Amino acid sequence: MNRRVFLQSLGAVATQQKLGTLNPQAGLDGEDPPVRLARFPYIQNVRHDRASILWSTFEPGFGQVKYTTDGVNYEFVAATSRPFGRAETGLLYDYYQYQADLTGLSAGTNYLYSVSVNGRETGTAGETRFRTPGPGPFKFIVLGDSGSGTSAQFRIAQHIFAEKPALVIHTGDLIYPVTTFEFYQRHYFDYYASTMGSVPFFPCPGNHDYQGQPDAAPYLAVHAFPSEGIPSPDIGRYYSFDWGNVHFVSLDAHLALERAVNANGPMLRWLDYDLRTTRQYWRVVFFHYPPYATGQNTNDVHSQWVRQYVVPIMERHGVQLVFSGHEHSYQRSVPIRRSSRVGSNVGTTYFTTGGGGCEILYPASTTTLVEASKSEYHYVRVEVQGTRIVIRSIRHDGTELDNYPITPSPVFSDDPRVTPVTITPGPVAGGKIRIVGRGLAVEENFLCGPAPQTEIGGTVVTVNGVPIQLLYVSPTQIYGQLPFDFEGNITIRVTTPNGAIERSI
Repeated sequence: MNRRVFLQSLGAVATQQKLGTLNPQAGLDGEDPPVRLARFPYIQNVRHDRASILWSTFEPGFGQVKYTTDGVNYEFVAATSRPFGRAETGLLYDYYQYQADLTGLSAGTNYLYSVSVNGRETGTAGETRFRTPGPGPFKFIVLGDSGSGTSAQFRIAQHIFAEKPALVIHTGDLIYPVTTFEFYQRHYFDYYASTMGSVPFFPCPGNHDYQGQPDAAPYLAVHAFPSEGIPSPDIGRYYSFDWGNVHFVSLDAHLALERAVNANGPMLRWLDYDLRTTRQYWRVVFFHYPPYATGQNTNDVHSQWVRQYVVPIMERHGVQLVFSGHEHSYQRSVPIRRSSRVGSNVGTTYFTTGGGGCEILYPASTTTLVEASKSEYHYVRVEVQGTRIVIRSIRHDGTELDNYPITPSPVFSDDPRVTPVTITPGPVAGGKIRIVGRGLAVEENFLCGPAPQTEIGGTVVTVNGVPIQLLYVSPTQIYGQLPFDFEGNITIRVTTPNGAIERSI
């Protein structure tokens, strides 16, 4: 399949010899023509209990989504509609954007859906199905700096379509050179439309998503983002969500970070609270400006701000993986904590994935903190397998550039403000023990039933070699009870599927 046919079938509603140009004159003659699509349906903000479906038409109408799990019993949801006029978009035509919010969904469930306007089903660019997150392994894709309309972007879009991931993370610069409604259609939707019908994209804004419009209005308008806990003026600029045992955080390292640094904006306070309260095993943060990368943007002020203000918060709360773009290359850091190399169970590994289709690649090199570097067009495949993650960088031709597994063993907290092991009322028989750290359990779990449990979700705690009763476990905390017959000094050992740690008190 050649590039033109691929784009026409996936998302280019265009004709007139120019892909990506929406044509308001296309349509059927007659007294009652169907409403004409301006943008194919695409799925957004998929969560364990909800999802949003968006699409656009040239004419107004009544939009509706019907969905089902079995192909027999259907639910119906009316869509809201928002007009976009020429004065707002800079386009040569008006259009109407629809959004249907599906709620009350079941976790880990496959759904089929169809979209209609005025009772007529619309066209689609690919499969109209999605799966809500649930327990178990899954795969997601990460790419960045993609939106130049290049042949490399086209090839990578084909690979992502074939991958059939659970979700796609974008590290910013969805379009080039400036943020306009036209470029979001031509350099974003037209390339990924077949994937976006069944796979949610979760982006963060890059500098080009602000270029030309300081409020990033087109970027915000074409997406539906998680909004829980976000101040109203910042909805869409940063957010978080869970998928399986992963907590994802998207940050705006451009405007919202600038406001946080210079005008007491709320994003950094929100980030600290968000990471402090999650109970997920994996914490993955993504934003545009890399704090640890080589290349021509190393000393950008936004990267400096990330190192100074964002990195300490992520380290405080045990973030294991960070994805960024901006440098047009692939780079992988060593595990880092406090600007030094540490073990993977203690540090954060930073990935720069800025070769998703940008017009020009940048040279990249290795340093004491950057272990792998390739100036190649690529995307990143991340395979989540319980307490193990494998990150693979895939070249635009499908060959593998890099392969990096992370299997963090448990660690006690090294935060000077926290005592990693406390016993109440003291080291006496029957005392309650609290352990604080990272990677202490696969997931949050409580004592269930009257029978004592010495193992919960693969986590075991021993005191002087004897397993103790566990009351509660999570990736960051354990509560248990000392045995009634112990004596002498105490040596505490925590064992998980990934390893063990030990401390004497």
